[in-house]
Amino acid sequence: MNLFYRFVVFVITVIFMFCSLLMGLYSFGLGQEKLLSGVVLSLYNNWQAGILFIIAFLAGAWVIYPIFNLGRERETTLISAGELGNVNITLDALDKLVRKVAAQQEGVTRVSTKLKTLENELHIFLNVKVKPDRPLPQLTKDLQNIVKSYIEDTTGVNINEVKVLVDSIGDETKTEED
Repeated sequence: MNLFYRFVVFVITVIFMFCSLLMGLYSFGLGQEKLLSGVVLSLYNNWQAGILFIIAFLAGAWVIYPIFNLGRERETTLISAGELGNVNITLDALDKLVRKVAAQQEGVTRVSTKLKTLENELHIFLNVKVKPDRPLPQLTKDLQNIVKSYIEDTTGVNINEVKVLVDSIGDETKTEED
C-alpha cells in the first residue's frame, strides 16, 4: 500500500471511530436530546456539506474497491508469442516452481521469494535460510544457476537475474508462503 492510500484509510478510520463514539454516547443519553435533529436540519440544502459527504463517500469506495477486485488482475509474464496468440504464465505459478526447486537445493532449509517482471524479463529475489556447514559462496552460486536454468528450461521465461539473500543460518527445514 502506498502512503497516500494508508493516509486515506487512517482518516476514514478516525472519522468512523469519532462518529461511533458520538453515537454511542448519544444512545446512552449523554448528549443533548435534539442534537441529531439539529445536525440533520443544518445539513439540509447545504451544498458545502454535500460536497464533503460525496468526497467522503468516494474515498470510502476507493478504500474498499480492492476487496471486490481480488483475483481479477493477476500479474503475468510472456512465455511465447505466436500466430495463434500469446502464451503467458502467472507469477504465482512461477513462484511455486521457484520455491520447489530452491527448497530441493541441498543446504537450503527455508525459502521465501519475490518475483517481478520488467520488459518481459523475470527478476527473482530469494531469501533463504541455510545450514551452517555449507560454504555460502558455492551454495548461493549453485542456487542461482539451478533456479535460473530450471525456470528457463521448464517455462521458457527469460530470467534477467536471480538475487539471493541469506537471511538466516540454522537447521530446521521449512518453506515460507508470503
